[in-house]
Amino acid sequence: MKKVIIFIVVLGLVAIGTSYLLKPAHKEVKPAKLLPADTLLMVELVNLEKSIDGFKSGKLGQKLKEIDLTGVMQNLEVPIKAIEEYEKTKSAVLSTLDSMLFKELFGQETVLAVLPPKIDHLTPEGLKKALGSLVLISRPKSSAELVEFVSRIFTKNLKFQTEVYAGYEIKSFELDSDITVHYSLADGLLVVTLDRQAIITCLDLRKNQQPSLDQNEYYQNLRSKLASSGTKTFVYNNTKKMYESILNISRLIIKEEKFSDMERSLAAFKGLKAIGYASYDDGSDLLQSKTLVMIDKKGLEPVYAKAYFTKPGKNKTLQIVPDNTLFYYWANNLHLKSLWDIYFENQYLNDEKKESMKTSLEKEIGVSFDEVFQAFGNQFGLILTDINTGGLFPIPKLTFFVETANQDTTAKLMDSVTQKSGMVLQKEEFNDIKINYIMLPFGNDVQPAYAFFNGFCIVSINHQLIKDIISTYKNGDNITTDRDFLAVNKGLTDKNNNIMFVKFDQLIDKIKELVIFGRNMIVLKDQGEAEKAAVVISGVINPALDGLKMYRTIGSRTFTKEDEIEADIYYKIDR
Repeated sequence: MKKVIIFIVVLGLVAIGTSYLLKPAHKEVKPAKLLPADTLLMVELVNLEKSIDGFKSGKLGQKLKEIDLTGVMQNLEVPIKAIEEYEKTKSAVLSTLDSMLFKELFGQETVLAVLPPKIDHLTPEGLKKALGSLVLISRPKSSAELVEFVSRIFTKNLKFQTEVYAGYEIKSFELDSDITVHYSLADGLLVVTLDRQAIITCLDLRKNQQPSLDQNEYYQNLRSKLASSGTKTFVYNNTKKMYESILNISRLIIKEEKFSDMERSLAAFKGLKAIGYASYDDGSDLLQSKTLVMIDKKGLEPVYAKAYFTKPGKNKTLQIVPDNTLFYYWANNLHLKSLWDIYFENQYLNDEKKESMKTSLEKEIGVSFDEVFQAFGNQFGLILTDINTGGLFPIPKLTFFVETANQDTTAKLMDSVTQKSGMVLQKEEFNDIKINYIMLPFGNDVQPAYAFFNGFCIVSINHQLIKDIISTYKNGDNITTDRDFLAVNKGLTDKNNNIMFVKFDQLIDKIKELVIFGRNMIVLKDQGEAEKAAVVISGVINPALDGLKMYRTIGSRTFTKEDEIEADIYYKIDR
């Protein structure tokens, strides 16, 4: 940790050159202009100082601050040396984040990037070379007085080497006996690398006007669609190049005869061009993030094409979801034949073994696979309305649903599975809907049931939940009328490929109940361990969970476009 602190402090010497900062102001240069066009990954944090301060003052930050980890460790009789090491590390981290120097260097704009690694062989030297592909770029606030002060205090204990390249000064110092830090101030940006060639590559972009990341068509496309004045974080990933890099590295690790298996395991990434992500915070109680995946349809493996590019459709299940639902998920991209093909593709089985497995499974379920593939539609999902922790064991009030294309075949499949279990089906009618369920000696909460309703096969942990779903459809008190759902309904009721809704604060309360249930189970086995668990629960777990309740509701949607996939997430928060 001491070396990390020294590392951050030394970055403040970027003007060892107060002269740099006293020169006329540069026209603002974007960090992407100092990164090569084939950069694999770029993570940009805007106004990091404000984000850190906002986190500290927020409910989660305040609750984490309340945690006395030192006291917890003492109660658990953790060795004193480990406690002292923790306190030392904590003090170093907090003092660094609070320091004027950290805010000077990283408070405005910070970028971490990964360049294509150049690894010839997997040796310690080769791995060190890979580490050199990391590039840190920040835009200091340019306080000349601060830099001058830092220079005067700290430079006397550090040994620098300086070289001039393309009109820029590159300074180097040893962070460790095996690691050398190189940095330079280029057009108002501080560029830091662990490899001399990497910083040369960045500076060459300014010297020779070579193609930089901001000229990459993938980057331009994603940046134009995702970046805005309210952007808090922006992430760019050249998935195509990263896929190629992973394959190149794999060739160094995997034997040639096994390489095709590795290639097959990464087939899902083939055809993906780039991924962009951005998070936004406008100061309101609704946070947002957006992800875009650029796809080359022609480059996709046929077996994955249907899964990636199912047409967005109308959600037929919103009317059956109760308004007291804690967690709800729906999707319309269930393609059983494609999933079956993907499964076998990843099992590396020959045709004979595939056929043998298929025959065995068909015998087990009593229905041919062709019939199964034709029995179900594309929509499926689940509903969680509660978790009962008051009994002998936790019971989630959970319901699954899947669209039926051929109800007779689906019924035949359900009957076959039930008969093979040796259990007797009970039948009940509710609002003219036949509900099938199994009586078990665990009370009314555990009576596995299924019914066909509104074009879906609904399977639940008990038949009362199916009745609730039928009643919800009849009376109209469904999830779309719930105020928590309405708070994050930014397209959740439009045509989509999947949506998710979570009453996160209420789900956290249920998780807290599960934690207590777990502690009570420990009491039955070992009183001493239960006392330790109580210390951790009250001192660490509960405060952290209470802090997470600031995220009250979460809603997300994913949908395909012509040549990309978009995923939007909305968070209703309690600041």
